[in-house]
Amino acid sequence: MPQLLGFIKGYERDLWLVHENLCVSTALMRNEVWRPPGYGFIKINFDASYIPGNSFATIAILARNHRGEVIEAVTYLVEGVDDAFVAEARAYERVLILAKLKGFRRLIVEGDSLTVIKKPIKNEEDRSIIRPIVHNIHRLRQGFDEVSYKFVNRPFNAAAHILAVEGRHRKLCGAWVDGIPETVRLVVEEDWLRWC
Repeated sequence: MPQLLGFIKGYERDLWLVHENLCVSTALMRNEVWRPPGYGFIKINFDASYIPGNSFATIAILARNHRGEVIEAVTYLVEGVDDAFVAEARAYERVLILAKLKGFRRLIVEGDSLTVIKKPIKNEEDRSIIRPIVHNIHRLRQGFDEVSYKFVNRPFNAAAHILAVEGRHRKLCGAWVDGIPETVRLVVEEDWLRWC
């Protein structure tokens, strides 16, 4: 019971932080744009598409280099997922697995789930439902030279979100070897045009 109360209090605090972040960031969003990472870094945006009532989710990972070019676009079907919170955590975990397989050493990881972004940063013991996933994220990140995490609002994560939706509709599990869908390409180009 104390663990459940602790989780509920933590979740309530996270909701308050989301509300505060939205209030502050809404005012700043007019001047903010998606930006590519610095030279030598890979920026990876992730998202999940979860439909309540199903036990699966589609997660998407979109990696871009210092010029803003898409260097990796992958969607995965993840089974045994009971809520969006777990789906987002699984997506975050897959980011590090993919980055390790691709040999990326310096990462900036962005997602639009504040709770999931914050969990691996905290040094306290995690008692949430995603505890095993967070533990694996901690283990995986040890294999990189540098990893930073950043919460971004949905508009700055739109390309990854649309990729997740496209992956769910097309039922594609794996790399988009024939190129990213047109809907994603348009968002990536829009990001690039706003940045330049």
